[in-house]
Amino acid sequence: MIFSHKTHFIFFSFILLGAFHACSQEKQDEGFQLVKEDGNISVYERWITFPKSNPPVRAREVKGEFTVRATIKEALALVQNESKIYEWQKHVSKFKVYLQKDTSVWYEYSYHDLPWPVSDQDHYLEYRIQEGSTSNRLFVVFETATNDTHAPVDDDATRMVLAGSWLFEEVEDNKIKIAYRILSMPGNIPRIFTDPVIRSNLLSTIKSYIKILEEPQKKASLK
Repeated sequence: MIFSHKTHFIFFSFILLGAFHACSQEKQDEGFQLVKEDGNISVYERWITFPKSNPPVRAREVKGEFTVRATIKEALALVQNESKIYEWQKHVSKFKVYLQKDTSVWYEYSYHDLPWPVSDQDHYLEYRIQEGSTSNRLFVVFETATNDTHAPVDDDATRMVLAGSWLFEEVEDNKIKIAYRILSMPGNIPRIFTDPVIRSNLLSTIKSYIKILEEPQKKASLK
């Protein structure tokens, strides 16, 4: 089977936890259907119009929900940690976080070294903590940004265009609920092939993320 360069980008942007365009977490929860469960992890999907697509394109949105024994501060620190990213996201060979004086905003560059015949991929994202976030509820959105200094276009990689969100909510002392969401343009590969891969990779990534947060020795390094 021969896949186009564009198809490689679309297919693996799902696998590598790229994400969706988030406006309001509460307003975008309608229409999801449960497609996979594993322990306390639930994966939901729905089809919506891809933001700003012209003509309108229907795209799959995936949401992973789970709980973890950790604080919001620890969970966010893991998302920003440059060294531990390699432990919970596959195929990442380069990862850099650019913190700002305004701590509600930061940037991230990530390079994904993928096995042949798929081309390598990278992305540069802006993360922003949304207004209304509190000490027990944190809503972070992210989307593709451009920066010729931090992330010049690499001829050896396909630049991914992504957007998404993390929602962290405290449910009890040292226990939080997390919702992670992902939206990407659909590809030409039949769903019979993409569905199981997308869902399995999201589950394995979440499991690795939880494992780090719940191992005392690894968690200690996040404080």
